[in-house]
Amino acid sequence: MQISRPALIALALAAVAGGGWLLSSKSDQSTPPKAESRPMPVVTRAVEAKPMPVRVSAVGNVQPLSVVPVRPRAEGEVIKVHIQEGQEVLAGDILFTLDARPAEAARRQAEANLARDRAQLDRAKADLARYAKLLETGSATRQKVEQATADVAVLEAAIKSDQAAIDNARLTIDYSAIKALVPGRTGVVNAKLGSLAKPSDSQSMVTITQLRPIRVSFAVAESVLPRIRSAMAQGELPVKVTSAADPGLAATGALTFIDSAIDTQTGTIGLKATFANDDTRLWPGQFVNVSLTLGTEEAALVVPAESVQTGQIGTYVYVVTPESIAEIRPVTVDRVLDGLAVIAKGVGAGDKVVIEGQMRLGNGVKVVERTAGAPQ
Repeated sequence: MQISRPALIALALAAVAGGGWLLSSKSDQSTPPKAESRPMPVVTRAVEAKPMPVRVSAVGNVQPLSVVPVRPRAEGEVIKVHIQEGQEVLAGDILFTLDARPAEAARRQAEANLARDRAQLDRAKADLARYAKLLETGSATRQKVEQATADVAVLEAAIKSDQAAIDNARLTIDYSAIKALVPGRTGVVNAKLGSLAKPSDSQSMVTITQLRPIRVSFAVAESVLPRIRSAMAQGELPVKVTSAADPGLAATGALTFIDSAIDTQTGTIGLKATFANDDTRLWPGQFVNVSLTLGTEEAALVVPAESVQTGQIGTYVYVVTPESIAEIRPVTVDRVLDGLAVIAKGVGAGDKVVIEGQMRLGNGVKVVERTAGAPQ
């Protein structure tokens, strides 16, 4: 049988396709070559043992030692305002002057009453002496003597009342000059010239806020309290405050107050530090970063903070063994200061920890050390 030319071409194409399929099947069944494993490049740093301060950090709020709302002690018209809003005043400075003329008139009246009653007392004493002599001779009755004695007692009581009225009038006159009880900065002046000031007014005439010295209130975890109390027993504890809003702020004060009870809802204890605040950089209501120094740990184990990782097992670091193998080492971080983590447990001085390249590591991975910043 004779095969046509088109049929021969079709058979040839089929044979070529079949051969390619066989080659492909053999290739799929072969095992791919094993990729060659290579060490992971990392940057390491040795664990150091060096002196490190023991610090407690917190967020604090600036509070004045005293905020005094000024109110009058006696009623009167404001006849002079001696201050301006936002002015610095000293204790004893006159803030307002009230009209003291009614009090002065009351004082003069009380002094006149005192002079009158003293004169009447002198006459009553003379009458009492005269009646006492007449009683001895029988020319006066005992009733007359008793009446004269009562008159003397009444006038003596009147004199004491007159003196009290004079003292009260003088006190009212003193109250007409309203003075600052504490040094500080004045707020809004609510008492205007010509207004009537009364002790019962709900609004104060002005409020004085003491700025020097000033306090910063903050809270720390209750677990730190024993260390704070132990450090305070050794002497004054320095406290430093800074502020992101005021980069130039770096005030140093001292811890002066520990609250009498722990807040059971938050598990914290309230503390206060006092600052001289001579430059008034600390302002009431301001939020600041607080750093309380409890002392110095002479041989603290420190590593760069970036070497500490957090995972399902907690905090850990990668330690490079002498055989250049990465090993996961769980650690306990006591505190972090200025980019350095102080390790309480988990590593020893001289151990090499990985500070760059942790993302590609696992336990038992071969590593090779490189210089920081060098190309990988």
